[in-house]
Amino acid sequence: MGCQSKILTEKTSLKIIVASDLHYFLKDYYQDCEWFEESMLYGDGKMVTYGDEIVNAFIKAVIKEKPDIVLLTGDLTFNGEIGSHQQLAQLLTQITKQNIPVAVIPGNHDIDNIYTKGYGQDDYFDVDNIDAQTFREIYHNLGYQLASATHAGSLSYRIDLNDDYVLLMMDSNAHELTKMTLGAGGFFTDSTMQWLKQQLSDIQSQGKIPLVAMHHNLAIHNELLNEGYTIQDHESIAELFAEYHVPFVLSGHIHCQNIREIQGIYDIASSSLLDAPLQYGIIELDNQNMNYHTESLQISVDANDYFDQVTSHRFADDFQKITDEKKRVAIEDVMIKTNRYYFTGNINEYVDEIKQSQGYQYLQEEENLAFYQQYLESMLKETASSQQLSLTIEK
Repeated sequence: MGCQSKILTEKTSLKIIVASDLHYFLKDYYQDCEWFEESMLYGDGKMVTYGDEIVNAFIKAVIKEKPDIVLLTGDLTFNGEIGSHQQLAQLLTQITKQNIPVAVIPGNHDIDNIYTKGYGQDDYFDVDNIDAQTFREIYHNLGYQLASATHAGSLSYRIDLNDDYVLLMMDSNAHELTKMTLGAGGFFTDSTMQWLKQQLSDIQSQGKIPLVAMHHNLAIHNELLNEGYTIQDHESIAELFAEYHVPFVLSGHIHCQNIREIQGIYDIASSSLLDAPLQYGIIELDNQNMNYHTESLQISVDANDYFDQVTSHRFADDFQKITDEKKRVAIEDVMIKTNRYYFTGNINEYVDEIKQSQGYQYLQEEENLAFYQQYLESMLKETASSQQLSLTIEK
């Protein structure tokens, strides 16, 4: 489809809210399962059973902020359940009814997911997933109706934000591959790459600035844990973006609030909205400057405590090997806190405190905890906040 002549707003200054990895799960799919909520405490930190409360708090925050557009960068649902998609789309209409447009793209959990299921009282039960066409239909009024151009071979589309900026909502999922492995790293198909290059060229010819949103990461955010998170051929894609002066990319997927620079482009990876501290990003943008910062939601329970409890469960088996209780408690304490600071994106504020702690010193003495030593050091390499960023925009 060719480009149409329409822009989102005539305003020269923009406010954009971005969030990622909502993993919304319709309660009908687990409400009769007594052990589901407890199982989430042994997961990856997502507060799935608080999803409705978190999404509703986010909607209220968005309406209060009155942005020009809201962007959701994939993994909208728990595992691609049709009812979860439909209910989330319905909830998001509360935003669009306030004349605030919402634009979504899918993540690796959202389409053709072979793990889609419900959790019953005694056993799992079958739940329908969705295909790419159904995704486009469900979210037609949540992004696709704003498109000045769409790509027929993927769920990618273009939004002309104003006279200065164009946003490319890029589908980094090869949907047929999700039947092979859910954790497959994202990539742009040949057809998607061709469309992307055409759009970048057209945006350049119009003298506008391209912005990109996608689910998978453009940059490597953690040297130790990046497989499946960073888009394939990320160096060549970054080179393409640099050629066309893309100043920043909005991504998600890794569930960790982290900003990384690659070839002069900033990849802003939003943490999961369901992970502590339940944060989303606010971008204020004019034709010369961009300012980004995060805000956090407050709900009926302490999200930090929840995240710490999950982290404790995940580390428990390995740390039980430490026979000295004093050492074990100290090591657990430093690892749990460091993990939360890292996922929050403000670990740079605590590096000295962590390195001076007794738990840090004890961990160095444990020969059987090499992975945790490496993981801790990978987190402590962060020297700047990932909760804020200011840029001068150059064409």
